[in-house]
Amino acid sequence: MTVRICFQKFMKFIIAVATLASAAAAAAAGSRPNFAATARVKQHYHHSGELVEGEEHLLKIIIKWQPIHGVENYEICHDCDINDETGETGEIHGHKLHAVESSQTCGGLPCLTQKGIKKGMNKYHLRARFAGGQTSLWSNYQAFEVVEPGTAIQPVPIRDEL
Repeated sequence: MTVRICFQKFMKFIIAVATLASAAAAAAAGSRPNFAATARVKQHYHHSGELVEGEEHLLKIIIKWQPIHGVENYEICHDCDINDETGETGEIHGHKLHAVESSQTCGGLPCLTQKGIKKGMNKYHLRARFAGGQTSLWSNYQAFEVVEPGTAIQPVPIRDEL
């Protein structure tokens, strides 16, 4: 009889924990991620350390951000039309959307490496995907000025003043 009571209490505990985890994921799914990213720009190199022939003019960007608790994976949208007030978007074309597994890290942080990046201003938004297919809203954008290899310059947004 004692084993049955302990088992029942244990199962109630497991159900309570699962309910709390589900509620936390649902709450996170309805919010917007705090996307405070850093970026580095590099040239295209082979694993041997030599520049990739014919791609000397191309650059790649490596974007890192703080992990989001409970996330299964991330999506990064490059130069997408996303409303920064609401986090909502219209149609997104496939080449602009990048899936990033939560296990994909650079120096212990989630990251995206994007090859063939254009020089100039590049704008990124982040979205988190949770268990059960729930997603967060899109973050506010992070913009990086890609000029040459090194740290990408993160410009301060200019707001119109009346």
